[in-house]
This record gives sequence, structure tokens and C-alpha cells, in this order.
Amino acid sequence: MKQLVAAAFIPLVFAALAVDDAIYSPAFFWMWNDKLDEAKLCAQLEDMRSHGLRNVCIHPFPKAFRPGQFTTEMEPDYLTTEYLEVFAKVVKRAGELGMHAYLYDEGGWPSGGACGKVAASDADGRFLPRRIGYGANGKRRFGVHAEPWRKNPDYPSVIEKGTTERFLELTHDAYVKHLGRDLGTTVRIAFTDEPQRPGGAAGVSMGWTADFAEVFKAKKGYDILPHVEEMLRRPDDTDDRLARLRIDYNDVMADLFVERYLGPIREWCHAHGILSGGHLNGEDKPERTADYGHGSLLRSFRAMDVPGVDAIWRQIFPSDGMREATDTPFPRYASSVMHQQGGKFALTETFGVYGESMSPAQFKWVIDYQLVRGINTCVFAYLSQNFAKQWMVLFEPHLGPVAPYWDMTPHLFGYVERTCKALSQGKPGAEIAVLYDVRGFWAGGADREAAAGNHYATAKALDRLNCDYDFVDDESIAAAEVLSGGLLKIGAMSYSTIVLPTEKWMLPSARAKLDGFSRAGGLVVRGDDLSRVPRTLMVRGDHPTDIRVLRRIDGKRHVYFVMNECTWNRKVVLEFSEGGCIVRYDPSDGKCLLVSGNGRVVRDMHGGETAIYYAGDVPDAEKARSFEADAISLKDGWTFRPVVSHVAGKTDFEVTPCTEDTSACMLGDWRPSLGHTFSGKAEYRISFDSPRAGKALLRLGKVCWCASVRINGRDAGARFFGPFEFDVELAKGRNELEVTVANLLVNQLGDPVIRARLTKDFPPCATYERFHEAFDGVNRESGLFGPVSIRFLADRQ
Repeated sequence: MKQLVAAAFIPLVFAALAVDDAIYSPAFFWMWNDKLDEAKLCAQLEDMRSHGLRNVCIHPFPKAFRPGQFTTEMEPDYLTTEYLEVFAKVVKRAGELGMHAYLYDEGGWPSGGACGKVAASDADGRFLPRRIGYGANGKRRFGVHAEPWRKNPDYPSVIEKGTTERFLELTHDAYVKHLGRDLGTTVRIAFTDEPQRPGGAAGVSMGWTADFAEVFKAKKGYDILPHVEEMLRRPDDTDDRLARLRIDYNDVMADLFVERYLGPIREWCHAHGILSGGHLNGEDKPERTADYGHGSLLRSFRAMDVPGVDAIWRQIFPSDGMREATDTPFPRYASSVMHQQGGKFALTETFGVYGESMSPAQFKWVIDYQLVRGINTCVFAYLSQNFAKQWMVLFEPHLGPVAPYWDMTPHLFGYVERTCKALSQGKPGAEIAVLYDVRGFWAGGADREAAAGNHYATAKALDRLNCDYDFVDDESIAAAEVLSGGLLKIGAMSYSTIVLPTEKWMLPSARAKLDGFSRAGGLVVRGDDLSRVPRTLMVRGDHPTDIRVLRRIDGKRHVYFVMNECTWNRKVVLEFSEGGCIVRYDPSDGKCLLVSGNGRVVRDMHGGETAIYYAGDVPDAEKARSFEADAISLKDGWTFRPVVSHVAGKTDFEVTPCTEDTSACMLGDWRPSLGHTFSGKAEYRISFDSPRAGKALLRLGKVCWCASVRINGRDAGARFFGPFEFDVELAKGRNELEVTVANLLVNQLGDPVIRARLTKDFPPCATYERFHEAFDGVNRESGLFGPVSIRFLADRQ
């Protein structure tokens, strides 16, 4: 039976990591694309830390990486002694700052080739990608062809014997010699990025290895060679005999990917006291699992300590008037395996090629969408070492000082850190497991279509029923243990309910195990009959189908993460089966509030809003505050001035103070005053009278897009996303309020004239640019819109 759970080593490392809150902080993909000046790199690192970021993933961008697409000035060159020395010094500084650093294992991507160095060391062609068929152009004689991959000619086959060992020798072993004690302390997780085995082309070729025929026969007991030409001629016919061949072929390829790539990497990581992690390719398309490099997604994830997914070019995004909101379940694939392995972390690489027009509320929605599906470790893209030239329009959104809202991001980072920590405590509370029908996906034809269609439909239906659930494949079911009381124990998880969207090609041993599970009192249902599945949380009220729920069990305390996934407000009634007191935890500020004494919470949830609730053994909490009915309305008397502009200059971004005078203004869009291409920050001021001194709540109303507040010369905080509410202390009589608002970089980079100039001046135009251009036509309104009001606390001293 294939390896289904992690080695004993892993819980020990998880336990060590769990005591350090910094591990829950998001990380940046930090793109090294310029001369590696240690002092400048450390200064940039210190700036990240001062903004609340406590993790970083250094992403080297060598000159040899896709020179026809990207321009980079990175020196010293990747993996040279000089490069490794700088890398080690920066990592050491990260440790001194209380930060952690991922060990990103490639120069560019996909992982496995050491930016061409594996191929360059392969004098006899042992590591070349192999395919069986008629050659890359379909015109060669049928046979096995060893030839470079056209899309990436320097990328080897990671499933040939010895390739990964050579890759580890060139990369990981080189880092070990320089990192010293920082490996296993500051560096705790290795990050592999989209490794790929050789694929094929429909009707032309299939991925292969030098010994594939022998390996296949040893694993399956028959020779596949006599069938390959027919498999190529009929690549997607619905035929049970061909389906069995496809299933067996993909099963063996998936094994090789684990045995020859992910397995050796994990063994290396464990030998050096760190965890293996990262993400694969095409996680969001299970119906194409045979086309992508992993072959079997869940099996591959089980060979990683920190499995992850990738959210790029808005694969995850809320409804924005141009498209429906995302409803894909793919973040659950990584979190499910994490749960079953007894792991601690499931990660996401998020925001690659999302564009500059993403609002902070959308930014948060994309994160929360994944957190409520079990992800609890975030790597954000991108913060570049240098944003000059081509990099002004490459890999949007830009994070760091070039973003007008950079000084407001500590609010976001704190929210993510505290939420991820809360969603990592105790153990997962999912009772339901859904069959991830990998064999149905492999079968092709109508069987694949049915497997995909029912997979998505079942996931969507369970979401709409407010259920928390995991995915599991048939080989895990076959290895499961049936417990008394009707539970199926799969690794560290025990499920009371198994849902089968499709099951035609399920392993007979898995089917037999489910029969025993049913006899023991367990519930097995089809995807189209979900009326009997247990609800994670009973949600009533206005459109309860828009509410998503995750549950964790921490001793006698149950933790619920609840999200209104709709962009419209919903009035909901949450009925907690635990009854008694319910406490709401706000990860924006770390405060706990008692919201119910009878297990029932009635709440108006804004579009995209989330809440964390504790039930059972709840923590100490404050009582809800009440406010006086009368409010101070701040409508007239505002003044306004721009304070900082962010301009896409001739060769780089120019961030400069503004010199314009203060002028009277009405609240609203500042573009008529500052122009449609102004990206930056502006300051609003108002003087007002208060009838008394005391604590009060300031509400700014609508803000586009981030804001910080000072009252009477004292900082009252900053908000990256709404609601824009601030606790303030008023003086009796005259008070001075300052509100600084930051907009988005899209006002600059979304302007057609500016973008055309940058694209023309700094070729080549990368393939990602078409996504940016399509995205960056919205969210350009800017400023403080209000209404702004202040209400005193009713229980003031």
C-alpha cells in the first residue's frame, strides 16, 4: 500500500513550529532581480518587518531564466558561491529580526532543473524528457524519443532515475554549506514550485521514462507497449478497456512522480530538520489531472509535509459585475491531506498576476475564501527587489513601498496572522469526506466528464449546506480503519459520512471497506442525495446558502470560521449545537466579544465579511459596547491636499511628496481634482466641536481604498480594509481630525497611454500582460466618501 500518512518525524517538527507565532504570519514572494547588495537587501527586509511581515520566501530570478520573456539584472549568478553567501547573510538577518525564510528550491520555475544546471550536467542525456509516440511534431516514426521540452528546453525529466538526486546536490546541498544553524531554525520549510513530469500531446505522444515499460509491468503485471498506439489513436474514446489502460498508465506515472521527485525531496528535508512543502500545477482542474505533472494530486500531497495550492490570474475572485464569484473547491485538496496526515499547515501562493485593480476588500475575500476551506499559511505575490523597467508592469499587483497603501498593510498582515493561528489550533472538525475520484478523471471520455461534473456539483452543494468537509481518494479509503460507532478513520481523521459523487472506477478494496463502514453504522451517500449529511453549523435567515463554515475542535472549545461569500449583505441566524455562551473573536485587533448566552447569534453580515466564533469552553470576553443614539456628523468643513504621488516614471516608479496647497473640499472622488491617473495618498482634515470629552467610535463610511487616522495629533490606527471604524478619544470643545487615504496603483498602470509607453519602452511583453490589461479597468475611484460620523460610548466613565 502506498504511503498515506507522514513519518513520525513530522509531528515533532510541527510541535516545535507551533510555539512560534511568527510562522502564522504571511510571507512575500521576494523576487531577487537585481544586483544583490547585502545592505540594500537587508534594508528591504527590515522594511517588511516594520510593516508586520514575519515570513519571506526569497525567489531568485537569474538571467538564464526565460530570457526571451523576462529581463533581470540578478548578480552574482544563481547558486554561485557569491550568491549563496549573500543569501545566507540575508537569511541570518531575517532570523535576527524574528522572521522565517522559506527555502525556495529553484531559479525561476518549474522546480527540478536548477535553472538549467541539471541539464547542463547531463552529458549522456540520462535526464532528458522522454515520450513515446510520433515525436514532438507528430511526424516521426513511432517509438520512444528523448528530446528537450519545447516550452522549456533546459528542464529535465524529474521522473528519470537520478534526476532529483542531481537536483538536490546542485541546489539544496549547496544551501546547506552556507546556511549553517539557520537551516531548521530560521529556514523551516522548503518550497517546491510547479514541478512537472513529461507530458504528451493528444494523438501524438505520451510521457515516458527510459525504464517505464519495465516498471509498468512490475507494478501492473502486463506489458503496456502493445496498447500504446491504440491509446494514442483513441485518446478520449469512452471505452472501458481503454479506460482501464489509461488508469493503469496514469497510476504508474503518479507513482514515479512521488517515488522519484517528491519522495527524495522529503527525505532530504527530514534529514536536515525541515519540512517539505510548496505547490504543484493545475490543482484547480482535477479533470485534467492526467495532463499535469503530478498525475494524482492527493497522492502527491501525501508526499509533502506542507501541501499547497496556487491562486493565480484570479482563479479565485468574488463577483465583480463582470463575472460570477468563484465556487471551485481546490483549496480543500491541500487542506484535506494536511488534516489526514495530522499536519499543521496547508499553504497557498496567492495573487500572482491578479492586477493592480484588486481592491482591499477583494484582496481579503480571496484570502478568506481559502482560509474557510482549510488553508492556513499564506505566501503573497509579489514584492520585487527592483521594480524598474519591465518590472513596472510585470507581476501585478506590486507590494511594498511602490504601492500607495503600503503603510496600511500591517492591518492586513495582523488579520491574516491571527486568523491563521486561530484556524491552526486543536484539530479539524470535518465529519464528511468526499471521494476525489481520481480514477474517474484518469478514465477519460464520458467517465471523466461525469467525474468532473459531479465533483464540482457535490462540492458546491455541500458549501451551500454550510458543511465543512474534506476530500479523500479511494486508496486512502482502502487503507482506512472502520471504528465502532460508524466512523471511518483515515490517517488522523475520523469521518461519519462518505459522499460519492461518482464511483464507477473506485478500487474494489475501497468499495469493500465502505461496505464494512456502512455495516458499522457509517453513512455513505451519493452526491445527488445529500439530505442526510450532518450540518457543521445550522444557518438560517437571509440566503443561508451564501454562508461558508469551517470548524476546529480544540479540547472542549469549538472554533467556527464563518464567511459571507456573497458580496451583498446577509442577515443570518447562526445556531450553535453547543448552546450556552458564544464569543466572537476579531482577528483584526485580537479582541474577544461575548455575543450570545444561548447558542444563537443573529447578525447582519456584510458582503465578504468573516467572523470567528468560540463555542463550548469559551475564552474570557468583553461585553458588547453600546453607543448613544446621537452622533456627531462631520459633513461640512473638510480640507484636502495630496501628500504623496506614485508615478510610473521614465525607468522606475517615483514616489515623491506633493507640494500642492490645502484647499476646501466636499467628500467624494478626488479624481476631478487630482486627475484620473493620480496614484498615491491624500490627507483630509476637519476641525469640529465636541460637547464633552470621552471615548467614541469614528466611522468613515466609504473609503477608496485604505485609511489611517490621527485625532488631536495622536495616531488612532490604520485600516487596509473596512469597516473603517476607529476608537478615538475626544477632547471637550475643539478637536482636530486627520484622515489619510491611499488609493491603488491602477490609476497609473491602468491608464492606456502610460501602459502603452511602458510596454513599448521595456520589451519583451510577458504573456501575463494580457491578464493585467483585462483586469485593470476598474476600481479607479479614489478618496474619502463618507458619511463620517462619531458616536460616544453609552457606558462612558
